[in-house]
Amino acid sequence: MQNFRKIKPRFWVILLSVLAVVFTAAYSSQQRYINSQRERIAALNEQKTALAEENAVLQRKIDFTYTDEYIEREARSRLGLIKEGEILYETTD
Repeated sequence: MQNFRKIKPRFWVILLSVLAVVFTAAYSSQQRYINSQRERIAALNEQKTALAEENAVLQRKIDFTYTDEYIEREARSRLGLIKEGEILYETTD
């Protein structure tokens, strides 16, 4: 039963070196992936902030369309309506 060969120390050095290279490559690959995902999250957060600001502006515009001031202005400009007692002056260009 003592017929098996003895493994030389050089084999273990080579094996450990290969394993170290593999683990280092895997670790650095994962770090690059994590960094790219962090950058993507930062970009998406910036985009989210910009869209939230744009949404707020649009919401203010929507809210303004329900005011009496807006309705009166649109009635005057689009429909040509006037208040009672006002005189409408039209100019021709």
